[in-house]
Amino acid sequence: MADSSALPEKMRTEDEGCAALDQKLCDAMSRKDIDAAMSCFWDNPDLMVVLNGAVHRGTDEVRQSFQQLFDSNEEISLEVNDVEHVNTGDTIMAVGTATYTLKPKKGNPQLVVERWSDIRRKVGGKWVYVMDHTTHLDE
Repeated sequence: MADSSALPEKMRTEDEGCAALDQKLCDAMSRKDIDAAMSCFWDNPDLMVVLNGAVHRGTDEVRQSFQQLFDSNEEISLEVNDVEHVNTGDTIMAVGTATYTLKPKKGNPQLVVERWSDIRRKVGGKWVYVMDHTTHLDE
């Protein structure tokens, strides 16, 4: 990866903000903290999250989807494996991979690797996801 000190200050700050957002979501998902997870997303009816083909619109649907994941697993661990950011002006697009380690309440532990893409925007002074799309990768 390129030396971030060579980037303009604004771009370094945005990359740091995006990295912090990714870490905040990983931490919240790993703690199964629904409020902390939802604080990473745009609080707006136009929020869109696509989870393996199912489209969830608005904060209520996204919250329900995450709550179902939390309720069906005793333990969850989420780690971002890699990410690339593209600054498009007032938004940042990102693409990467992440790994979920899941311990379901019923069944065997699972390792789920996903490819994801998202759009982030600074709203009210903080970075949030305004659109998120994930697809499981076949192993």
